[in-house]
Amino acid sequence: MDFYKAVDVQPAFVRMTAEVRSRLESLLFSRYPNCEWACFFLFGTRRTHEGLLLTIVDLLEPGEGDLDAESDIVSFSEPYTLRAALRKQDSGFSVGTFHSHPEGCWPKPSRLDDDMDGYYAEYFPLFGLSDTYFGLIFSRDEYGQVTFSGRGQSGSVYFRVTALLTIGDSELRRDKAFSLAAAEDITDSFQDRLGDMYGAKAAQRLKTCRVAIIGVSGTGSPAAHVLARAGVKDFVLVDPQRLAPSNLERVHGSSRSDFDIDPPPYKVAVVRDLLLSINPEIKVECLAGNILQNEVRDALANVDLILCCTDTNHSRTAVGELAYRYLIPTIDVGVIFEAEAGLVTGEIGRITFYSPGSPCAYCLGAVNSWKAAVELMTEEEKALRRVQAADAVARGEAPNGYWEDVPELPTVGHFTTLAGSLIASYAIGWLTGKFTAPHRSIEFNILEPGFGYVGFDPPARCDCICQTLIGYADQGAFASVVSAPEHWPPVRRIGAAER
Repeated sequence: MDFYKAVDVQPAFVRMTAEVRSRLESLLFSRYPNCEWACFFLFGTRRTHEGLLLTIVDLLEPGEGDLDAESDIVSFSEPYTLRAALRKQDSGFSVGTFHSHPEGCWPKPSRLDDDMDGYYAEYFPLFGLSDTYFGLIFSRDEYGQVTFSGRGQSGSVYFRVTALLTIGDSELRRDKAFSLAAAEDITDSFQDRLGDMYGAKAAQRLKTCRVAIIGVSGTGSPAAHVLARAGVKDFVLVDPQRLAPSNLERVHGSSRSDFDIDPPPYKVAVVRDLLLSINPEIKVECLAGNILQNEVRDALANVDLILCCTDTNHSRTAVGELAYRYLIPTIDVGVIFEAEAGLVTGEIGRITFYSPGSPCAYCLGAVNSWKAAVELMTEEEKALRRVQAADAVARGEAPNGYWEDVPELPTVGHFTTLAGSLIASYAIGWLTGKFTAPHRSIEFNILEPGFGYVGFDPPARCDCICQTLIGYADQGAFASVVSAPEHWPPVRRIGAAER
């Protein structure tokens, strides 16, 4: 692998669970301070417009005799290498190497590392269909600070690992790859209060994370608003709709002047302008599209956290799948209002946390399959089904096999703002590791005594596919439970000056 001779080197980013990372570091640093150690690993992939996503499926930990324990450096045995190659062939994943450099040594590839990576980049593609290989190097200094570098090849394309995202139940970490460049000073006075409360490290962490918000209306826009003021500087905003007059009551950043424009601006543009008015240095990627569409999923591949604020069944299904297949954690929020005899009796919010290994939306019973199907139908199909249902009634039959009405749930801004701000708070805690929600699933009703709070931590169903496809990425596409229908318009990327 002539990595240093490559002219066009593209970025790659790696995602792994905190459990895998803990096992990995225990293994790689087991012979510290002076000796190296290593293992092979299985990973899934997804090509995106930004580069290549690697999702770590599992470590192929060495057994006795698999590595030369008499050598200070890494030396793989041929049986171990062949065993990894056969696992690759059987599983359909790619195989790479993790290894360490001695304590205090930079994780910069040596000439011996060049030889090893060059050999494996040619060897492993001979087994199975995948032609992708990556090698990553880790090192740790005397203070316990871990640094890493990584590089790889997929076909004729070369990649350099730029970031490692670690997904845990109490913290979401983003580590940049090793560089000799001086660390960026990202402190400023606007975060003084947050830094005083949670510490300077937490304040800086918010500035280096990337948050995606799916649906930027009543709950998504206040969530974005809160996160921008907390210091988040990188957003992906996704919503297919333009602003409507009824949105003025609950979309943060909207104003009456927006309706002087024909057509009115996209919601993502309205919220983008709000974020930039708070901090002109914020980076915002605006996509007029849906979470099921490939271009949107590409943009989500390199985010630290998704906030799902759509309250649609297909979105809830999708974020659960993104959590287990692509290792992308999500906070999902939905709101509902109840009324009786002309009075509002319930303002109910529900918050769910999805992460690798946690229950998916189907495990939780959070998806209504009929509603999800209606969300994906064309208007023509809906009209046809209504006619068929009416014909069934005329024949004296039940119409449910053809059509059931799905009423639109009304929402109002004071409560959606509360719910959006609440998930933004939980996002800050998860991103910084400073606090966590008391339960994975939370429901509350602000009109009941004690806010009608209910929290629970339901287990995943042991037979659910979400427990078997963790980290599979695109290699798990065969089991995808939902996809974008062909009649949806293509994703539109909203430019910096476009509304």
